[in-house]
Amino acid sequence: MKSFIRKKLPYIMIALQVVMIAGILLYIVPGRYRLYDIVLYDAAENMPANPLIGYAPPAEKPEDCENTGLVFVMLPFSELEPREGVFGFDAIEAKYNLSAYRAAGKHAVLRLVCDIPGEADHRDIPDWLYQKTGDGTVYEDASGKGYSPDYGNPVFVQAHKDALTGLAKWCKKDSFVSYVEMGSIGQMGQWESFALAEGMKPAAETVKALYAQQYLDAFPAESGIRLLSCPGSAEQDHVGEWNDVLGDLQASKKWVGESIEVQTPEDEEAEKEKRQNRSGDIEEQKTLDDYLAEGAASLWMSGPVGGGLTETIDMENLLMDKLSDTLSQIRKTHVSYIGPVCPDAAQQNTNGSDMILRNVGYSIYLSRLQTTMDFIRDDLVFQLSFSNIGNAPFYWDWPVTMYVYDTKGECIREQKLELSLSQLLPDSTITVVGTVPYSRNLLKGYSVGISITSPDGKNFITMTQKGVVPKRSGIHRIYRYRQ
Repeated sequence: MKSFIRKKLPYIMIALQVVMIAGILLYIVPGRYRLYDIVLYDAAENMPANPLIGYAPPAEKPEDCENTGLVFVMLPFSELEPREGVFGFDAIEAKYNLSAYRAAGKHAVLRLVCDIPGEADHRDIPDWLYQKTGDGTVYEDASGKGYSPDYGNPVFVQAHKDALTGLAKWCKKDSFVSYVEMGSIGQMGQWESFALAEGMKPAAETVKALYAQQYLDAFPAESGIRLLSCPGSAEQDHVGEWNDVLGDLQASKKWVGESIEVQTPEDEEAEKEKRQNRSGDIEEQKTLDDYLAEGAASLWMSGPVGGGLTETIDMENLLMDKLSDTLSQIRKTHVSYIGPVCPDAAQQNTNGSDMILRNVGYSIYLSRLQTTMDFIRDDLVFQLSFSNIGNAPFYWDWPVTMYVYDTKGECIREQKLELSLSQLLPDSTITVVGTVPYSRNLLKGYSVGISITSPDGKNFITMTQKGVVPKRSGIHRIYRYRQ
């Protein structure tokens, strides 16, 4: 008898294991397979207005800023520090309507300038600093009248450093100032991009390096303020670039590091014949877009690209006859914002203006959702794929949050997703994972929401999600499961 039991014991153990596994499966499996799902989403045709991209009109023109998320503050040194060691922030807040813009959830692009050409004789540096230096140049040229300081004067260099330190402290008190353009040197802070007026002293490269370093020290990457250099200033991994030449094809080509002649199709055919070699092959002719693409490739990858539309071409022309060229340059340079020269309030309602905005900045949406069960952890798993169909990244890593709601609308799960928005490049997709502990109530129904909200909770990104409008809290209800 004992021998019989010994022979049958392995089979008995196997049977018990089968019964145990069956019991576990009877507990785990029933109904859970119904939670498996895959959903593909379409992007909306219309690009929603979103924070930190688009037009940045002059802040002193509130009518032009009414429907924009950005404003542009062109700040003269004379207004920043009217008396030595005393900053004029109260007057600046009042002149540029900054309190109203803060309350409306707008953000600012700021450029400090020392020389703004005008119709009358004037200076844009403080009187006290002029008294200490006074070795600049009074000029009058095609751009207007003004005063160009000697940027290499050690007293001026130190005064600029102290002023920039005070400006940075003010900017960092909240998230209102989001972009700072390196200005200071040259007319309109453009680092002497244009021909100097008679008698002007060009800033030496060593002097430019001093000013660039002052900006880098005042606005480091961790400050949350995105710093943009003017061509010829600083090149750093976290620093973008600005230039007020968008719409001017020749100036844009020069900006991105290439200089070629504009050619008509007939000119290009003639040039091909000249370049035909003995074997009869024709060297490849690079298009104007090719040059823009090559030159701009290193700009937007390191930081945001911005700038105003050119003033050498009439705005109506840029929005109509020259619209194709304007759009091409904006796409190829991956611009995130356009200002201070941009369409005014009336021009913003035109088709040309709308086309431009469609090609500026990021555009993020959820392209795929897949649900599976993790039986080991006993979790319902969400694989969420986010895509960017815009022309630039979003340069801040705002928190991305997933919410799971029961059938009564109560939130049963809130989870921060490990998605770095700054890594979500144009035409790319990043998949992240969210989870919710399994309960049988999930089989009765649940829904999923997604939000991308600023750390201070004052702004949120509207995803380019077809058929989905976010709640006032910024939450997009993107999925619903019903039994």
